[in-house]
Amino acid sequence: MPSVRPPAPSSSPAPTTGGGSNARTAAGATAKPAAGARLVPAAAAAIRAAIRLAGGREVCFVGTVDGADLIQSVRVVSRGDVQSVLALPGFAERGEMLVHNHPSGVLEPSEADLQIAVRMHDSGIGFAIVDNQARSLYVVVEVPRHREAVPIDPESIAADLGPDGLIAARHRKYEDRPSQREMAATIAKLYNIGGVGLLEAGTGVGKSLGYLVPALRWAAANGERTVISTNTINLQEQLVGSDLPFLAEALRDQKVRFALLKGWRNYLCLLRLEQARAQSPSLLDEGSAAELEALSAWAARTKDGTLADLAAPPKDEVWDEVAAEPDLCLRLSCPHFQRCFLFQARREAAQADVIVVNHHLLLADVAVRRVQQNWDDAAVLPAYRRLVIDEGHHLEDAASAHLGTTVTRRALFRLFNRLERKGGGGGRGLLPALAQALSAKRDLLTAASLDLLREKLAPSVRTARDKSAMVFDLLGMALDTGGDAPLRLTERFDDHPVWRGGLSATLGDLLGELELLGDNLRLIRERHDGETRRDEALLPLFNEVRAVTRRLQTAGDGLRAALQPSPGGPEMVRWMEVRGKERNVAVTAAPLDLAPILREDLFRRVTTAVVTSATLAAEGRFDFLAKRLGLDDPELEPVTQVFPSPFDFPRQALFVVATDTPAPNASPAAHFEAVVRIAIDVAGAADGGMFVLFTSHRDVRQMASEFRARGADRRWPLLVHGEDGRDALLRRFRESERAVLLGTASFWEGVDVPGRALRALVLSKVPFRVPTDPLTQAQCEAIDREGGDSFADYMVPHAALRLKQGFGRLIRSTDDRGVIVLCDSRAATKAYGRALLAGLPPARRIARPWAEAMREVGAWYKT
Repeated sequence: MPSVRPPAPSSSPAPTTGGGSNARTAAGATAKPAAGARLVPAAAAAIRAAIRLAGGREVCFVGTVDGADLIQSVRVVSRGDVQSVLALPGFAERGEMLVHNHPSGVLEPSEADLQIAVRMHDSGIGFAIVDNQARSLYVVVEVPRHREAVPIDPESIAADLGPDGLIAARHRKYEDRPSQREMAATIAKLYNIGGVGLLEAGTGVGKSLGYLVPALRWAAANGERTVISTNTINLQEQLVGSDLPFLAEALRDQKVRFALLKGWRNYLCLLRLEQARAQSPSLLDEGSAAELEALSAWAARTKDGTLADLAAPPKDEVWDEVAAEPDLCLRLSCPHFQRCFLFQARREAAQADVIVVNHHLLLADVAVRRVQQNWDDAAVLPAYRRLVIDEGHHLEDAASAHLGTTVTRRALFRLFNRLERKGGGGGRGLLPALAQALSAKRDLLTAASLDLLREKLAPSVRTARDKSAMVFDLLGMALDTGGDAPLRLTERFDDHPVWRGGLSATLGDLLGELELLGDNLRLIRERHDGETRRDEALLPLFNEVRAVTRRLQTAGDGLRAALQPSPGGPEMVRWMEVRGKERNVAVTAAPLDLAPILREDLFRRVTTAVVTSATLAAEGRFDFLAKRLGLDDPELEPVTQVFPSPFDFPRQALFVVATDTPAPNASPAAHFEAVVRIAIDVAGAADGGMFVLFTSHRDVRQMASEFRARGADRRWPLLVHGEDGRDALLRRFRESERAVLLGTASFWEGVDVPGRALRALVLSKVPFRVPTDPLTQAQCEAIDREGGDSFADYMVPHAALRLKQGFGRLIRSTDDRGVIVLCDSRAATKAYGRALLAGLPPARRIARPWAEAMREVGAWYKT
């Protein structure tokens, strides 16, 4: 991702092969020189000298190329294997050429050469092969020549979506949506001139086609991809399963290529599966062998090799041994490279016009690029300059989750269990498997290594496991004093009694043991470094143990960052909490201010960025979100626009605020009783077909109990979030058309139930963020320190966006009709109520005591 503003020119078309096949034909240009003449004498001499010093072996060079395509100078970047350059971020700049020798003198590119050549070309780098005497040069791929970007016509793109366009000609239920056409034209302009857009598209606008059409038209004109990031799997599935295949048929005048990319661990690794099956007697318990065989059979028939394609996921400990991992991947050296599911997906992505990812993968890419300072080459994602972030209101939370660090007791013990699942010599895991492989050898060096493994490495794992248990037991004790609420770790935590109770010494012992674990493994590895390159049994085991050890050390670093942070550095929010029914203790540290990271390492690195959602503006303004995302810098001032919904909300929806409900913060029990009464009343008026949405699972469970105690579940099918999966609940809700669904966070957005099945929506209260949440608390403190008003500047805008998301569940098509009831009098009685309601769709509104409002609701359903 180049650092550009205004937009950089796009890359050249697909690479050609052959030394002189890409000659320039512009007026006044001359044909390329012959292959041997492409190297000036000084560059040829440098190549010969470096190859002699390497004993005639393979050497990789980077050459500078002048305007006449002559290689003027070279520098050595690696020796031994051209593939090693893939581990050298920033080894070459755009406009340079990678050159390596074939000691055999045969300059025909291998399959590996061609794979690397394509990747180099995508980064703007040429690729050539030379003989040891530097007399012959075979140019596989010329240095890509930049060309001027070809603008796309906003009016033409709007017409594509209009009543006479290609979309209408193909869509069986086409509806002309002026807002969609206007949105597409706005995005086309952003592709042409560059910049950032914050674009709110109301429900029913059809925002996915609004950004996909300009993205695809830009790809056709300029050969440049767009990355599209979503927050939810549902939207990803809609894009790759519906919208993009439809556009591939509708846009008859161009080829549409798209790909879905997932994180590494979503993919099965064929090599690790093969190794796990070979080592299963010492690696996994007996019951897991059948799962490995089932995975092997599935691998032969699956199309994409991802967890999502499995009817039932395997046990965690089994998938841990077969999932693709970046630090274990042999890439081009892997015997399964051509069949590899992950690299098949990456190859498709490299050729795609549109790559669909989720926010976490996007931010993983950002994190890797920040560490490597690599903005031009492929990282987690292929290099890109055009970015669309859908469901953009989630980007800040996703960045907080991914750019921070979390260590949980369960995750740490999964790592220890991978090394050794059971105590004693009869255990299973990577260390017993390594011990068995070493035992097969009879030399003195191997015997010494086996002793070190048994006497040092294995005991170190057990000690570290015990120390980890003690650390998390002590942390659990500290958490117990505050109930189930998260415990924020501030400077005051330094004086907590848990430190004097043993946490300080135990944590120090654990961190030291993890370092010792790495040192002992390194010693064994170095002893066998030469022979493991040839030993098919030892090499993968060493790699696996090293990878687990590295993750354990990373976890140790995470514990230190959260519990004993070093002075200086960016301000972090630190906390502990208990997760799930297993009471899994988690320790987290996350950056307090994400805006600078997003501004400098995401938005400044792309030419065009479109952030869109149905909820971006608070009170019709984008100031709140722009500041949170780092877009309040004058140099990055975004284009902002609201594209209104095409629905007739005054006719289709009635919005009610019950003004006599007790305030939930003042009288929670009385408020909850009012919500129960209102929900049953509305269900009776609508005859079911209702969502009742809460902000906590506890309230969902309590409401379910009240509904059942009052016999309401006998009148309408009752569906309760937590008693079944979300997809199953939604399917049953749609099929019933009379059900009442009680839901929490994941039902406030991303749920689409058009038609009669959903005709009533009850919102229990204004969805303010929990003020005691550590991140919320820290953000509010920071705003107050700077002289702001954290409630007005942070809590109210967040709640307004969330309320708008909840409102959006009801009206999903032009035929939908229904009532939304907000059971929170504060929206009508508090000064901030106007700000909360200002951005909601223009439904007919009433704010009255519930008895009066209920008469209006009843009359609404009778008309």
